[in-house]
Amino acid sequence: MLLFSCFYIIKIEITIFLWKAGLRKSMRFITLDKVEPGMILGKAVFDQSGRMLIGTSCAVTQEHLDRLTGRGFLGLYIEDELSNDIEIEEAITAELREQGVECVRNRDIDGCMEVSRKIVEQIVYGGKVSLDLVDLRTYDDYTYRHSVNVAVLSTIIGMGIHLRESELAELCAAALMHDIGKTQIDEEILNKPTRLNHEEFQIMKMHTWYSYELIKERLDISAKTKSGVLFHHENDDGSGYPEGLEGEDIHLFARIIHVADVYDALTSKRPYKEPYSSADAIEYLMGGSSILFDRNIVDIFLHYVPVYPKGMNVVLSDGREGIIVENNRENILRPKIRLMTGETIDLAMDSEYRNITACQTSTVEPEFYDELERYMERSANMRWKKILIIGAMDTNLESVCDALAPIYEFNWDISGEHAFKKMKEEGEIPELIIMDIDMPGLNGMALIERIQKEIRKDIPLMFLTSIARQEIIFKFRKMNAREYVLKPYKPVYMRERIRTILEGISH
Repeated sequence: MLLFSCFYIIKIEITIFLWKAGLRKSMRFITLDKVEPGMILGKAVFDQSGRMLIGTSCAVTQEHLDRLTGRGFLGLYIEDELSNDIEIEEAITAELREQGVECVRNRDIDGCMEVSRKIVEQIVYGGKVSLDLVDLRTYDDYTYRHSVNVAVLSTIIGMGIHLRESELAELCAAALMHDIGKTQIDEEILNKPTRLNHEEFQIMKMHTWYSYELIKERLDISAKTKSGVLFHHENDDGSGYPEGLEGEDIHLFARIIHVADVYDALTSKRPYKEPYSSADAIEYLMGGSSILFDRNIVDIFLHYVPVYPKGMNVVLSDGREGIIVENNRENILRPKIRLMTGETIDLAMDSEYRNITACQTSTVEPEFYDELERYMERSANMRWKKILIIGAMDTNLESVCDALAPIYEFNWDISGEHAFKKMKEEGEIPELIIMDIDMPGLNGMALIERIQKEIRKDIPLMFLTSIARQEIIFKFRKMNAREYVLKPYKPVYMRERIRTILEGISH
């Protein structure tokens, strides 16, 4: 009996070892435009129906590249000499990922609950988990693969705040099903390449209720899971939907899913936008802390998600290109890098590279100006929207204006009194006013009161402030402010909030 028990334990350990070994592979990620025929695939590619398009270790052909480009794939993982010891570990198996995709697509609630349990099991018992892997997905199956990614990310955050395994399963289920109601929304709205109109946006917002409706009568699904599904678009400052909850009134599961949801949406390629790099997406989360997101959740997320994922290309500040080999937990901005020459350098340890930085992730850096060009083509017959900036111009704001100058007209006035007089006398009303609260003479609050009383009440407002007290936030809302941005703000965050107001872009 003892011999049988020992054999059984050894068999389990071997099974776990083989399973974990199957999750690890040496490879690197490159964007599709840099993939050449003959390169060896490091990770299989599937279509939206779960059928394998190209298998692991296959040589990529030009026909493959043409098909993948047409389907909207961002890039591929390849095996080569440069990546022979860059070991990237999948959080969950490809089989389980495809199973999750299928359950969400078919609105299979029982299946989603079972997949959630398996996701937690694989992550918890899988040992060291890296979130470096980029999910290879098409435009068509974005919603379903996004749901699986958010489930994995949310589970990792839950582990970071030491949730019990049973709670992780409830959280994972909420994350997996958070967008399941989108299957009831017309695909023309889901994938619309331009701004949603008011009616379309109201329909889109209903997906939280549609998702909730599918599970609300299920007695085997906890209230915590249902809250996570229904409230995952609530913002920390109360500006979200469907109920406008704020802070601690938003369930913990919903706050976790909100962070994971936005991160994965930002780093995804969509018909109407290019993907953010991991660095820019993280900058957005940091910029939105205590406004859109729970700051503690963001901090925990940043501990587990690297700024520069393993296997991704980076451009160093001296112009050389390389691949991330390993991240440094103690200093996330100083990774170990393999140069294209084959030399490996450690920005954290090698003193001769103390002044060198990894300044961008070139493989997934948004092709922002290509996006602007497409926007301008769509908007050729539209009048440029005017933005008025009132107050001192800082370096960050100047860089935001430079980036958005091709599609918006910026005017700047250092004096609140002068800006008010000009608007009143000339009758030229901007589509958005950005202003600092603290200005000499007429301050931001007083200026807006005069504008709303004497000129127009519904001009969208964006306040810049270094104060996040509740009474200040209440005053902002009372004045119908669309946004307030805490200083010092991140340029990426500021840029996207401006575009959210003026173009209806949401994540």
